[in-house]
Amino acid sequence: MGLAGSSVAAMVVGTVFIMIFGMATVSLVDSVDQSISNADYELPDPEVTLVSVTDKEESTGPVESLAISDPGSGYTNGDVCGVTGASGTGLQFSISETLGALTGVTITAAGSGYTETNTWDVDCPSGGSSGQVTIDDIHDQNTISIRNTGSENVDLSHISITLSDSASETQGKPFSFTDHYTGPNLFLFPGEEISTGSFPLDTNAHGYDIGDDPDRAFLAIYDHNSVVSITIT
Repeated sequence: MGLAGSSVAAMVVGTVFIMIFGMATVSLVDSVDQSISNADYELPDPEVTLVSVTDKEESTGPVESLAISDPGSGYTNGDVCGVTGASGTGLQFSISETLGALTGVTITAAGSGYTETNTWDVDCPSGGSSGQVTIDDIHDQNTISIRNTGSENVDLSHISITLSDSASETQGKPFSFTDHYTGPNLFLFPGEEISTGSFPLDTNAHGYDIGDDPDRAFLAIYDHNSVVSITIT
């Protein structure tokens, strides 16, 4: 009886071992099959291309140069002044004077939204009266247009742009397309084309100064990229 009982016990243990081994083998096969399935899965491959990048003077923009149209009187040398009545905002300039009359202006902040040839009253914190400056020139601004040439919706916040200059062999800082896009879209749909608003270059944001003229633009999104030459006029 003892021997027979031992044989039965051995058979039971052996059967359990075979079952456990069989289950483990099935689990391993399932894992391998799942891994193969994951490897065969195609990750998203969005296709967005740069249609154009322009660098040109718009109807309004940041001020590039000023001329004194009326020197006025009572001004203080070194004052940082602005203008009153203009449609633009943010323009600031330091002044030099002789006997209180304006003799020179140096732009310290170009502002935005100004129009060429307009003449405005000078407004200084230390006073002065009747001085006027005329906006001689405004800076060029950039506009970027992109198109979804693929079959998938693309999150606009995933699209970045980098400018470069072939003459100086320099490259700017990557920035998001949405930094300068003010439209309602959150996604770029297949076949859709959209553009940023016009914007001036900024050293901190783009790696180039407001007066620079980089001539290449690169687009990056996941593993896709696009490049075009900038049209400078």
